[in-house]
Amino acid sequence: MTWLTLVSLFCSVLAALTLVPVVRFIARKIGMVDAPDEDRKLHRKPIALCGGVAVLGALLIGFVSTIFYDRVYGNFDLGYIDMKWYGLVFAAVAMLVVGLIDDAFIMRGRQKLLLQILIISALVGSGTVVDRIGLMGFELQLGSLAFPVTVLWLLVAVNALNLIDGADGVATTAGCFISLGLAVLSWEYGTAMGCIFSFCLAGSLIGFLFYNKPPATIFLGDAGSMVIGLLVGVLSVWGSVKGSTLLASAPVAILAVPLFDSAAAIARRWLTGRSIYATDRAHLHHLLEKKYGHFGMLFIVAILCTVTTVLAIASAHFQMPWLALLGMVLAGTFLVVTRSFGHAECQLLMMKASHMTRSFFVSPRKSSLEKNHRCLPLQGNGDWRLIWEPLVDFAQIHNLSKISIDLNLSWLHEGYHASWSDVRMPDRDNQVQLRWPLVIKVGRKQNPMNVGTLNVVAQADSLGIHERLADLSLRLADLEPQIQHVIAELERRHVAPGEPTVPEDVVVAPSVGTPAPHYSSLERTSESKALVS
Repeated sequence: MTWLTLVSLFCSVLAALTLVPVVRFIARKIGMVDAPDEDRKLHRKPIALCGGVAVLGALLIGFVSTIFYDRVYGNFDLGYIDMKWYGLVFAAVAMLVVGLIDDAFIMRGRQKLLLQILIISALVGSGTVVDRIGLMGFELQLGSLAFPVTVLWLLVAVNALNLIDGADGVATTAGCFISLGLAVLSWEYGTAMGCIFSFCLAGSLIGFLFYNKPPATIFLGDAGSMVIGLLVGVLSVWGSVKGSTLLASAPVAILAVPLFDSAAAIARRWLTGRSIYATDRAHLHHLLEKKYGHFGMLFIVAILCTVTTVLAIASAHFQMPWLALLGMVLAGTFLVVTRSFGHAECQLLMMKASHMTRSFFVSPRKSSLEKNHRCLPLQGNGDWRLIWEPLVDFAQIHNLSKISIDLNLSWLHEGYHASWSDVRMPDRDNQVQLRWPLVIKVGRKQNPMNVGTLNVVAQADSLGIHERLADLSLRLADLEPQIQHVIAELERRHVAPGEPTVPEDVVVAPSVGTPAPHYSSLERTSESKALVS
């Protein structure tokens, strides 16, 4: 068996080293490249996509070569190939096609999600089902929930790897450690075919990493990251316990790092009222890259994956499930305590819990007088109080029930969330709710840019409510020069030495208190990548 693992690693690494330059050349020729933008992408020049084609191709070459070696020179340790492996390969190829279409034409989030569900449902329908969940030695039978839980788990795995793939080498590094961990775990449980397949996946990623490490010359693209996510998700089910479909704590712990990133992204967007498909620069790789640099980011990801993987394997070997949980806790605690990642999301959760708890214990008489007021810089250090404090004053004077603002300036690594509200809100049937996208025209071309959202809640039966909301639109128009001024200061700090301070296509906003061009705050449409100054 040891020879088979060495053969699988060698063949898949060699295949990846050979295939990647060919795929990269073809991708550049046909225009399958990832162009840079100033919204959320970190690279500065077009980079070839289609890395997933090379990874999947190298994986299959390594897998077939290992099976051939086993049958010709080995002892037939791998046996015959079960039909489920053909189903997995078919699903991986289908997911690859969806990813390539998305890389080429940029599909809507819901369209991509629907196709993912269809592919995963077909795979689950062919027999890959989680029928019980094991955690800390306890088992929970799922019964009729087995199908939807399995689909949900594989969707989480697919999109967790997809979300973390936003900087050179991050998804590849995480995928390498996850695959190696699943290979050792499969070896531990005696599932030989799963062990070899996992080693082949790890080898193909190791070979790809030679071209994907900073500065990368080729990206996995959605095609690659989704395929890797699907494969590790399925292998975590198949390799949990020999002969069963138990989703245990050990394989889940191995995927802890990408799962942290996905959980934090969902929490951040839900708690701030953003769309689940919203883009930002608050993912794990963005924050680690900003704090530690490219190679520091990869080093941190590698260390965290090593900790979670080693403890997960130890938990399976020694039959001590709490070790897997310990690895997840250690990795998460390190990120939050060092404020590398997850600290803002924890604060948002605490703020939400505090508001909810307080509403249960404040008397009706006091609830009309006391307010919940929280301000939370999610990223950066912009002085957004210049915008927020006048809005709070307006809410107090005009007796609004709630006002909140969420600012997301991803190209500047800036995020800010603040909320002011009554302790007990009016009944939903008696609420006027207003969601106001904050889009400002900037630059000589008058490009509209979305910088955030303002949410307002007021009592519907309050006298003069319509006039007060009309006054709010005028107040926002008066605040636009301040918003421009804050963004201009942030932009100046982000200009690299030797570069012009103000881009040629951007008009400088005067300082606060100085007459400025008036742009109507009611003209709120789409985003633009022009920089505000």
